[in-house]
Amino acid sequence: MKARVSEELCIGCGVCESVAPEVFSLENGQLAEVIMNPIKADSQAAAIQASEDCPVEAIEIENGDQVLPAELITTETEIVEVEESSPIMNSERKVKMRTTVDPDLCIGCGICEGIVPEVFSLLNEPYAEVLLDPVPEEFYDAVREAAEECPETAIAVIEE
Repeated sequence: MKARVSEELCIGCGVCESVAPEVFSLENGQLAEVIMNPIKADSQAAAIQASEDCPVEAIEIENGDQVLPAELITTETEIVEVEESSPIMNSERKVKMRTTVDPDLCIGCGICEGIVPEVFSLLNEPYAEVLLDPVPEEFYDAVREAAEECPETAIAVIEE
């Protein structure tokens, strides 16, 4: 099993390194890199978990020539065949949330950052910036609350 980090998608959040430090590192730059390829058997479950936890889906897990989506891998790296008639294929897609801040409307009050600093920041701009896109599921409710509390309705929540 091997892992690959997309330089185009990675935002350098460090989630992968915190979940699987033996496999991923941010030590040499702003983006995550794979430091164990192939991944040893005792680290494979952590690498899969890091792929699942990545807020921007920048990590791919490979098994031989095939790139496997994390939901089709067990911790033993067994490939699960999914037929088109399978309930997995016919089930609704998992909802993903994205959020944006309109810099023309934002007054930099910091309410959003106060509610969910993991997603919004005022450090670099006079208006709120989105730090995690798409938004990790554990922050969905807080992002909705931030949008509701925004006095200028500058925050848009997009659920796909």
